[in-house]
Amino acid sequence: MEADWAAEVGAGLPGVEADWAGFVDLRINPFRLSEIAEASEYPALWEMLVDLNDTFSRVFSVKCDVWALGAEEIDPLEFDCVASGKIAGMASYIDIVLRDDFLLTAFAWHERWARAAVDRLRASPLRAGRVDLVIRAARAGGREGFGITLYAAGCGADTQAARGAWEGILRAGVAATMETVPPGASSSIG
Repeated sequence: MEADWAAEVGAGLPGVEADWAGFVDLRINPFRLSEIAEASEYPALWEMLVDLNDTFSRVFSVKCDVWALGAEEIDPLEFDCVASGKIAGMASYIDIVLRDDFLLTAFAWHERWARAAVDRLRASPLRAGRVDLVIRAARAGGREGFGITLYAAGCGADTQAARGAWEGILRAGVAATMETVPPGASSSIG
């Protein structure tokens, strides 16, 4: 699987904002998942949001979205797929924040986390997709620090194949991200 990471931190760049008015805190009430339109439409996203916000998870989700990719947005080399004729794609993002309010502020932890997740993903046999992890400035629980935006994208010969590829890539991306959370991350952000 193709995977990469980057840091995009600075004035004017997008951030991860857990303190926004529309935030649905699934840690407190997982039944509010039905309020997230994308989760209701895409069962794989629903499952991943449940996992990310589970009581035992060391992270939580802040925002997400899903969209279609046009053929012109899919580089067969970057998606590790065969470029033959028509190609369709699907992509998503999930903003993720560590629950540990001390580690929230530690850029070095986030960099190690992103690198470890990407290394694990690159070893995956999955094809026809990619994951990108982007470290961003974040605000959560009134504190400032860092978060990660997980982008997952899949492609295929048609919409159905693209959706299947995306679902597998998303599941692998979330699993690797959760499994490589730095040691010491706990559940201290309320």
